Amino acid sequence: MKRSRFFEKSYFITLLLFLVLLNACIFSLALYTHNRSYESAEQVCRSEQLVIIEAFERDYEISGEADTLALSYVTFYSKEGIYLQFTGENVLQSDIPEGYEIPQTGTHNTAEINGKKHLFITETMCDGKFSITYAKDISHLDEELKSLSISFMLVSGFASIILALSLYFIQRKLYAPLQKLREATKAISQGDFSARADDSGKDEFAELAEDFNAMSDKINRQMDELKTVAEQKQTMLDNLGHEMRTPLTSIYGAAEYSFRHTLSEEERMQTLLDIMSESKRLQRISQILLDSAFIRENGIQTGKISAGGLMVKMQNVFVLRASEKQVKIGLAGGNFEFEGDETLIEVLIANLTENAIRACREGGEVVLGAEMIDGVKALYVRDNGIGMTKEQIEHITEPFYRTDKARSRTEGGTGLGLALCKRIAEAHNATLEFESEPNVGTTAYVRFI
Repeated sequence: MKRSRFFEKSYFITLLLFLVLLNACIFSLALYTHNRSYESAEQVCRSEQLVIIEAFERDYEISGEADTLALSYVTFYSKEGIYLQFTGENVLQSDIPEGYEIPQTGTHNTAEINGKKHLFITETMCDGKFSITYAKDISHLDEELKSLSISFMLVSGFASIILALSLYFIQRKLYAPLQKLREATKAISQGDFSARADDSGKDEFAELAEDFNAMSDKINRQMDELKTVAEQKQTMLDNLGHEMRTPLTSIYGAAEYSFRHTLSEEERMQTLLDIMSESKRLQRISQILLDSAFIRENGIQTGKISAGGLMVKMQNVFVLRASEKQVKIGLAGGNFEFEGDETLIEVLIANLTENAIRACREGGEVVLGAEMIDGVKALYVRDNGIGMTKEQIEHITEPFYRTDKARSRTEGGTGLGLALCKRIAEAHNATLEFESEPNVGTTAYVRFI
C-alpha cells in the first residue's frame, strides 16, 4: 500500500482539528444563544404571570367571586394566545386541553399544544388559597434555533472553505524547505554530491538545512580524502612495484650473467658488489615499510630524550659516511629534553642526515642542531648542498618522490625516507618543515608543538 506523504497527512490532520474545533465552537455558540433566549422567554412569561396574579388578587378582594373572575381572565387571555387554569380545591376555570401534565407549584415544564411547544408555569396566589397555571407558546424559539443553526452552518461551510485554502497555501509554503531538503537528499543518493539544501531563513528548517549541508560537506571532504588516500596508495603500490622491480632485475641479471659466463676474479667481485648493493636497497625499502606499519599499528612509546645527546650520537654514526664524501659534519645550538620515542626519533634524524650528506658536494658541510625557536623546541639538520625549489619542497615527503631521480638511484635512495620522517613527526605531534634554496642548501626542522 502506498504511504501517504507527510504533507498530505499533516494537512488533513490539521484541517480536521480546525474544522472540529470551529464547528464545536459554532454549535456551542448556537446552543448558548438558544438557552439565553429560552431563559429570557421564561422571565417574560413569569413577569406576565405575576401581572395576572396581582390583578386577580385585587379583583378577588373586590368581587369575592372566584369562578366568575377566573372565567373572565381565561376568556381575555385566550385571545392573547395564553392558556390559563385556575385551581382552588377543584379546577375553577381552564382552557388548557385535558391530558396535559400540570407542573407542581413553583415549577415549570414544556409540552406541545396543537403541535406547538408551550411553557407551563404554576404558582400560588391569594395566600395559597388558589393556584394558577400559565401556558404560553414558545415554539418560535425552536424556529429561531433552527434558523440560527442554518445560518451558522452556512458560516461554518464558508469559513471551512476559506480555512482549507488558506491552510493549504500556508502549509505548502512552510513545507517548501523540507521538500527542497528531500530533493537535495534524493540528488545526493543518486550520486550528485554537489547538491545543497536551501538554508535561507531563520526557522528550524533553515537550521536543519545548515546541519544537512555541513554534514554533506564533511562527507564530501572525507570522500575526497579517501579518494586522495586511495590514489596515493595506488601510486605508492605502483612506485613500490617499480622500485622493487629495478633491484630485482639487476640482481637477476647479475646472477644470470655469472651463471652463463666465466668471469675473472675482478668481474666476479664487481658482480657480487652489484648484487649486494641492490639487495641492500631492497632491505632498506622493506625496513622503511615495516617501520611505517609499526607506527600505524602500535603507536609510539615515549620517554625523556636529551636533544644534545641525540645529535652527538647522530654525528658519531655518520662521521665516517660524511668523510667518505669529503663532507664535514658538525654540531650547533643548545640542549634540552623532550618527550618522544628515542628509536623512532633516531630514525628520523638519521634519514634527514643521510639526505643532507647525499645533497652535499665534496667539501660541503652538514650541521646537526637543537634549539628553542619562537618558544618551541626544535631539532634541525642543515646542509649547504644542491638545495630544492618550492615545488620540490611541496612534494618532498610524498612516497617515492625524488628531487633528483638519477642521483638518488645511484646513491641507493628509495624515495621513502622523508615519507617515513613525516609519519614519525606526526606520531610525536610535531611538524616537519623545510627551508631551501637551489645551490645554497637546505634546513630541515622538526618542531615539537
